[in-house]
Amino acid sequence: MIEDIGRVVKIDGDQAYIEVERSSACAQCGLQEAEELAAGGKVVFGAYNMAGANIGDRVRVQVRTGAFTKASLYIYGIPVLFLVIGTIAGAYAATILKRSSDTMSALFAMVGLVVGFIILFILRKRGNKTEYMPVVVEVIQDNAASGN
Repeated sequence: MIEDIGRVVKIDGDQAYIEVERSSACAQCGLQEAEELAAGGKVVFGAYNMAGANIGDRVRVQVRTGAFTKASLYIYGIPVLFLVIGTIAGAYAATILKRSSDTMSALFAMVGLVVGFIILFILRKRGNKTEYMPVVVEVIQDNAASGN
């Protein structure tokens, strides 16, 4: 389980936007590429607000390792699969059209890669985003705020 602590900066329905210091967990997750990096090395990303946090709360955020692995498989696997399919189709087309197999394989591989990214984009738009979203699991009480 990938876990980090951050502060809620925005609430939008059941989604909380969390600001965290960039850490080793960020490097594993890859969300810093998907979201805007704030000044000072801070990352802001959306998370399902299961704990009912409010703006300004310190929270513990988790991403299930299985979801991280599955998302990585989709993100890398689909384009590579279509790249390989394109390469094989290009070699086959080269024999039929009596062209250079290297050139045809390279062209078809690029087309396959683009098709893979388009399919990935469509799956991302249609897919269940909450399955891969980080989850706010706990609101952390500040000792200074509680008077201790």
